[in-house]
Amino acid sequence: MKIALFIPNATFDLPGTPEVGGIETFSFTLGEALQHLGHEVVIFGGEPKPGRSHLATTVPLELHPYWETKSIPDLGTRFQRLVQRLHYGWSSRHAWARRRVDLVILAKPFDWPVAWFWKRWRPGLKVIMGFHGTDFYAGDRLFYGAIDTAFAVSPRTAQMAEEHVGIRPIAISNPVNLALFHPGPDRPARSESAWHLVASGRFIGWKGFAILLEALALARDRQIDFHLSLAGSGPEQDQLVAQIKRLNLSNRVELCGRLAPEKLRDLMRSGDLYIVPSIGFDACNISALEALAVGLPLLLSDQVGLKDFLMERDFVAYPSRDAGALAGQLAALSARRQDPDWNDRHARHARIRDLVSPEKVAQRILDLAAQISGK
Repeated sequence: MKIALFIPNATFDLPGTPEVGGIETFSFTLGEALQHLGHEVVIFGGEPKPGRSHLATTVPLELHPYWETKSIPDLGTRFQRLVQRLHYGWSSRHAWARRRVDLVILAKPFDWPVAWFWKRWRPGLKVIMGFHGTDFYAGDRLFYGAIDTAFAVSPRTAQMAEEHVGIRPIAISNPVNLALFHPGPDRPARSESAWHLVASGRFIGWKGFAILLEALALARDRQIDFHLSLAGSGPEQDQLVAQIKRLNLSNRVELCGRLAPEKLRDLMRSGDLYIVPSIGFDACNISALEALAVGLPLLLSDQVGLKDFLMERDFVAYPSRDAGALAGQLAALSARRQDPDWNDRHARHARIRDLVSPEKVAQRILDLAAQISGK
């Protein structure tokens, strides 16, 4: 089967910019898994700007020009994204006609109007929507008829999609590269006795790192001995640096920069707990799944949708935006540091494998395609 992943922002630039996040990892991991299953795959993506790039991949890429959102009149972020994707659909139209795929997978409602035009041109094209969040906008449901079937990356995302379009998609988790993210040998010996906390992501407001720092200051005042390694980059890095200084956390918090996947894995392996403090809806955080695959337990805000996939022995949740509640959970979890079940990394990896295996995720999506093949 010829399959296209029409996900323009998968290649906009390396993560860290406001426009690129986990969708890049999703696209390339899924595309390579579909390749391994014997399908001909292509990713339609935006052409990176000068001096920027994208992740390495074995999947052929169709890279075409796109307008940056900041260059589009600011009538709201979703208006800018819609105009951006319509422009990309136009700029890639000749390559799209040449590729003539059998199946296309989308990841944003902004692409529904483009799919609507495709279907008018080729009614036999099959279109699968992957709901990765809630990027809905006024009038988008007018074009949802172009979608043949859909999945969502978490049960809560599926519920939100149903509330918007009236049809509940099945839940299929984001995939994780299990050849890379798995427990290592014994954790590297550390000279310090501090509890090693790990977090990562784009440095943008809704990821909640400012709340995490406030909670860590409270935890320090409760005499909890910890060290946080925070990996990532983004437009709010200077604010986070200033906050670390203001809270007198410089000797407890290390900003590691954006790490290559191997280095991020090694950082996770050295940790005791992975924290996702999102204050905006975080449908299925891929880095958290990678931490689980390495064997780390999770501390999640209630805005993280992937917790609906997990067992209680793998995570603890707290109310987002509540630094006091986060500090309280840190205090409670610090007392569980010696709990064998909480720290059994290989058992945790075994529990998560079937959920996030790239080949199994790809096969679940292919099973959806098989269900609509007779339509």
